[in-house]
Amino acid sequence: MPESTSTAAWQKTACVICSLNCGLEIQVDDGHIKKIRGDKDHPISQGYVCQKAARLEHYQHHERRLTQPLRRRADGSYEPIDWDTAIGEVSQKLIALREAHGNHVFAYYYGGGQGNHMCGMYGSTLRAALGTPYFYSSLAQEKTGDFWINGKLFGRQTCHVSEDIEESDYVMIIGTNPWQSHGIQRARTVLRDLSKDPDRTLVVIDPRRTRTAELADIHLQVKPGMDAFLLTAMLGYMVQADLVDHDFLQQRTHGYEELRDLLLTVDVDGYAVRSGVDAALVRQVAHGFATARRACTRHDLGVEQSLHSTLNCYLEKLLFLLTGNFGKPGGNNLHTAFMPIMGHSKEPEEGGLTTKVTGMKEISKLFPPNILPAEIDTDHPERLRALIVDSSNPVQSAADTQALRRAFEKLDLLVVIDVAQTETAMMADYVLPAHTQYEKWESAFFNFGFPVNHFHLRKPILEPQGDTLPEPEIYRRLLVAMDELPDRFPDLEAKAREHLENPEAGILPKALKDTVKAQPQWAKYAPVVLYNTLGKVLPGGAQNAAALWDTAHFYAQRYPEQVRRTGLEGEGAALGEALFHRILSSESGFILSIHEYDEVWELVRHADQKIQLFVPEMADDIRALATEADSYTDSDYPWVLSVGERRSYNANQLMRTPAWRQNDPDGALRIHPDDAAGVGLEDGSMAVCASQTGAVTVRVAFDDAMRPGFLALPHGYGMTYPDPEQPERVVQYGPYANLLTSSSHCDPLAKTPFHKYVPVQLRPLPVTSTSQGA
Repeated sequence: MPESTSTAAWQKTACVICSLNCGLEIQVDDGHIKKIRGDKDHPISQGYVCQKAARLEHYQHHERRLTQPLRRRADGSYEPIDWDTAIGEVSQKLIALREAHGNHVFAYYYGGGQGNHMCGMYGSTLRAALGTPYFYSSLAQEKTGDFWINGKLFGRQTCHVSEDIEESDYVMIIGTNPWQSHGIQRARTVLRDLSKDPDRTLVVIDPRRTRTAELADIHLQVKPGMDAFLLTAMLGYMVQADLVDHDFLQQRTHGYEELRDLLLTVDVDGYAVRSGVDAALVRQVAHGFATARRACTRHDLGVEQSLHSTLNCYLEKLLFLLTGNFGKPGGNNLHTAFMPIMGHSKEPEEGGLTTKVTGMKEISKLFPPNILPAEIDTDHPERLRALIVDSSNPVQSAADTQALRRAFEKLDLLVVIDVAQTETAMMADYVLPAHTQYEKWESAFFNFGFPVNHFHLRKPILEPQGDTLPEPEIYRRLLVAMDELPDRFPDLEAKAREHLENPEAGILPKALKDTVKAQPQWAKYAPVVLYNTLGKVLPGGAQNAAALWDTAHFYAQRYPEQVRRTGLEGEGAALGEALFHRILSSESGFILSIHEYDEVWELVRHADQKIQLFVPEMADDIRALATEADSYTDSDYPWVLSVGERRSYNANQLMRTPAWRQNDPDGALRIHPDDAAGVGLEDGSMAVCASQTGAVTVRVAFDDAMRPGFLALPHGYGMTYPDPEQPERVVQYGPYANLLTSSSHCDPLAKTPFHKYVPVQLRPLPVTSTSQGA
């Protein structure tokens, strides 16, 4: 992007379109984002930026932006109301539902986008007030199978694996296209460097020849949904050829003998054939990975939202564990979490939570959106009756749109907290408008680095629009209206001010301890208490960041040596205060902690710090592969559709306006030309794509990079937006892909939807039809 000639100052912040949150510098003029460039001072992204960040003005300013609280009328339209009315009515309805039906009728649905995560800390206080454990999240639509596997292998579901790609000699990328989706820092630079180095190998497993696959030394163009067969064949070959790291397995793991006996029975050639990949190539890749000096894997939604979802996550991890590529440079490692985005849940037989209607178990303190319609749309006496949705749009982004719509219509209360009038907000009883991510102090909790981890607290760069509030203030007002907290804490506020002037005296910790001793019921509202005391006296209006004070102290207490390696000094509380001060003062973010590679074993949570390789449930799934069908399609629905492909100009629900897309405005259906010819479709023609659940109209785009029989639609389309020619008319842009998905078509253990394996049919659109969905 060319340098700006404007005299406006460059302000530091970060991109919020993907989970990497690359550092940015933004120039603002007349309340609008005018120029964007990478922030060279950011300790991780170092000035790297992709094309999507350049379009952030379309996130900040668009016709669907919420600027005042709204209440739904009886006829379905909305009327503006003031905040006192909105907070008062919502709080009274919550109290009435709790008194009439109990705590179990409430659920909370949180997304947070790709960088709006501090509101989740404050939202936890409303869940505590309601007494509900039912926390639904977009993460549970993607990652809980992986989290569950991590718990079995490493001891806690909070253990999360990172990949050390830049130091690796042999990189295997499975079910993801980092060129578009990123997921690894400075993705395109790292991929180019890897591809150009003759001493390093890049392997990509994907049904489509993606841009990442084009850079690869080896592309394994697996059949859709058959990744488990491919990965099992590789593991079987490694064991049968005795390519495992025996010293590592003996010293660092348990359960290899049972796993070995199982993998010795694998028909390597037969499973390779079923995966659609040449057996000799499968053996070559397995041998190359196992014998490399340093090797690692990276996987994502292509295998997490496909057949054998949880099993795929297990098999992927066995690749680096059996070969000893863990806890070393260039391998896979665990990492710390400044603020964990998930927790650890017990199994039901150990006393873990389950839902009232479907009996679904909690994983990582989360429940999957796939079960939500069944938990609401039922006559069960303990069904869900009220839902709070914060920074998420499940009607659009979760599986089975029609089922969700039917369920949400049955709710006694639906409250949406968001920055835009989303499809979910259009069904809400109350809509509470929040500040955007560039109008408040905010941060992402996607801090997955090892051995170096980082954190970035972003300052606001724009003035809030309309009558909006930051989410912490919304939650504070609700708690006050529900009589859970007082409106002010004058004594604590005074102690907080004294603490800032003399942090060594420990004034605030003592005052908080005394307060909780006197009012123990307030302990569960700690983030809001800090927000309303310490937050009020923080410099620069950083009130939202107050809850990070406690987090900084906890992190410094748990990893003191690793924090001191970054240059901070101090012991105990002094180190925590130093870390919090660094958080507030580092505009470009900062290095949070530095680990040594052998310290990864301190992050393994089994008592003996050894990895438990054998997981009985997954062993059963491996055995079941031997008798499984070769395909789940049939003559009525012969193609496999992948829903949610990442492309150059599509993203999540943050980007509402279609004007942000510089190409692919229709969200075209990608199809191999031979498949299109078989049903009489031409490049650019319109078609109907139908599943057993529903149908959508699509524009066809020929793509010989697709494996025959495999189709792809992007995510982030199908949203409603005012027609630029007739603003009073709302139209839908692109295919509403979740009309095709089903909440019952999912992983049996984690209920992760099979978005990447949707059996569909395809037919030319009749000339007279103009419908976007059917």
